[in-house]
Amino acid sequence: MKTLMSAYQCEPDRGSEFEVGWQIMRSCAASCSELTVVTRSLSRHNSEPGIVKLGIRNTRFIYYDLPPWLASREGTLLGGQIVPYCWEIGLFFFLLRRYKRNQFDLAHRATVGSYRFPSLLWYFSRQFTWGPMASGEVVPFRLLSVLSWKGRVLEVVRMLVQHLLLLDPLVLLSLYKADKITVVTSATKKILPGFARRKATVIEYLIIDAKDFTVDLPLGNHDNDHKLKLLYAGRILEWKGIMFVLKALKQLRGKLDYEFNVVGDGPDRDFLQEYVRKHQLKVNFLGRKPRGELSTYYLTHHVFVGTDLHGRGSNAIIEAKMHQLPVLLLDISYPDEQTGKDLNIVIDTQRKSVNEIIENITVELLALQKKAASKNSYGVS
Repeated sequence: MKTLMSAYQCEPDRGSEFEVGWQIMRSCAASCSELTVVTRSLSRHNSEPGIVKLGIRNTRFIYYDLPPWLASREGTLLGGQIVPYCWEIGLFFFLLRRYKRNQFDLAHRATVGSYRFPSLLWYFSRQFTWGPMASGEVVPFRLLSVLSWKGRVLEVVRMLVQHLLLLDPLVLLSLYKADKITVVTSATKKILPGFARRKATVIEYLIIDAKDFTVDLPLGNHDNDHKLKLLYAGRILEWKGIMFVLKALKQLRGKLDYEFNVVGDGPDRDFLQEYVRKHQLKVNFLGRKPRGELSTYYLTHHVFVGTDLHGRGSNAIIEAKMHQLPVLLLDISYPDEQTGKDLNIVIDTQRKSVNEIIENITVELLALQKKAASKNSYGVS
């Protein structure tokens, strides 16, 4: 079976969206005789050595890029929507110069993992699969006050786009042409038009291989320090909800002995760092770390912070659970199907204000410190 796969992001060891594309590539390669993956050239330096390392011989990568003047706008207010959208449209004409209609048996649109971007990949195959699909989650307006004014504007724009794009004929056509749709939350399934909803299945979409890590998973790191150690790893964005925890730590001044380590980088790092400096919080921004080294962090902390306002979880959340590290979550944002639910510390947001949610987080953090002190250990016990 000949398969064509498109992935705006597809690369090992580089964030959740890239890893989703990479894992779907591995799955497609295992189930077909010939796989062609089209992605952006920025992934070339990792993707091609990656398939050689895995011993995958039936897969080849081809690359399509937008003009630099357009691609560089992705980080702007509207660029996050416009640039990937244009990439999908341009991709059709790029492929049209190379392949005939129905030249492949199966086409799989892997990433970007949102229904807001159309895909014309179905033109080149007899069957078309779309997923994992996300972005149907809606943030209650009462929770937006935890964000800066810029963050609030971005979220309101996002919610408007969520519904306006369902009127886009290209998005509707893509959904109509899909023979199979997979989604990662019931909220995403619910927001789709009825005809697409009937084809959609909620799945657990993140698959992590323990071999990706350099530390033996059963081995924990034990210490007599009673300090509560919190960890976040990923892109530093306001909607990731880190501010909930920072505000909780501010309230706990003098009541909690803690250290909060933030691994990663992102456009909102400076904003959060300024809040930390202003309130003299014990938070360390450590920058990016190689994925294989994250085991050391997972095994030497007591709780992972995953208090996203929306989204579908992340690789880091699954990786934390692999290391038996509990994860602090909001009930509005984690995927419906996910392993390690016994490690979830879920904060109830229903009919609660931001201040009430922060208060609930403070209660959980105090309980975690008490538990940590009684065990005198970090990570896996």
